[in-house]
Amino acid sequence: MIKRHVRKLYQNKHTREIMIYGIVGIGALIVQDSIFIALPNFGIFPTVAMIIGNFAGMFVSYYGHTKFTFKKHKFSKREFVKFTITSTIGLILNAGGVRLITKVFMMNHLWGLLPTFITPIVTFLISKFWAFREKK
Repeated sequence: MIKRHVRKLYQNKHTREIMIYGIVGIGALIVQDSIFIALPNFGIFPTVAMIIGNFAGMFVSYYGHTKFTFKKHKFSKREFVKFTITSTIGLILNAGGVRLITKVFMMNHLWGLLPTFITPIVTFLISKFWAFREKK
């Protein structure tokens, strides 16, 4: 019964996109957060670590979303530019959140992971309706 319900959900294009976006996003998030957690141990400031991690996660995301989420058959310079703008918005949200948490609220840098759970919602909506929007 549950399998059938999941299969039915997966057959809906928008639900499938969200599910695949989540899987790709989790992969990018793991790369990003691993770098963010590791680099401060080597003396890198948390905000800089978030920026470096975000760029690494951006490449994982772009490849995954192009190939799997939005199933593009070729890479597009225009979409890459739009994706880069979208990722920059995500970076600003993440780095700004880290800065706010670590410098204003003076909390441990690991609390800086919180924005990385909110940002994907914003970037999915931008990706879906602007960066990877199908031409009509």
